[in-house]
Amino acid sequence: MVTMWKGRLPVFTALLLVCQTPPGSGQVKMDGLLHLSAAFKLQTNSLVLDYTVSNRASRDVYLLNRLYRTAPRWDMSPNLVYVHLDPTTETVWLNKKIADLPKGISVTSPVSPFVTPVRAGGVFREQVQVQLPIREYRQYNPWAKHEGPPQARNFKQVYFTLGYYWRPEGTMEETRDIHEMPVIFPRTPPGKPLEFGQARTDLVRLDVPVLIE
Repeated sequence: MVTMWKGRLPVFTALLLVCQTPPGSGQVKMDGLLHLSAAFKLQTNSLVLDYTVSNRASRDVYLLNRLYRTAPRWDMSPNLVYVHLDPTTETVWLNKKIADLPKGISVTSPVSPFVTPVRAGGVFREQVQVQLPIREYRQYNPWAKHEGPPQARNFKQVYFTLGYYWRPEGTMEETRDIHEMPVIFPRTPPGKPLEFGQARTDLVRLDVPVLIE
């Protein structure tokens, strides 16, 4: 479920960049003008994340949340999310952002997500459903295996991080159709630095079935 408010139709945008930003902390106010809140719940077959971003600034912001993949088939649904499993702390980390480049592996074509604009004064809400049991999924090593057979476990906590950047003054937007979906490509002024950020929710206590493969 994807909803843009303030009388605007939903529209997705893309940015072809590479950036790594350390996680934020808590259920935060980003830059004091952008606010992220989230709720997690378990349903019969899925972990459901509902999150809301409120843009209280006088300028637009682009959320780096529109992940996609091309195999085994094209997918750019809201349910596509990176999943990291930490067996030591029994934590599930869901994230929508520019994926961290793996250490020791050369990536010739880094992937950046499509993004969602939240206009000045606007609110964005999205629901993400992750099939149970939760399996790890990363951009560059989604098939990493642990030693031994798959392990079914219950993890004890979950959190979510979201990447974003502020729209620079003078940015132009070009709309294209990607797999019959309208996508806006921001074209920022040459040489103008981008203000990136990343927000993290609080850790939420929840018994989440996972499968460590």
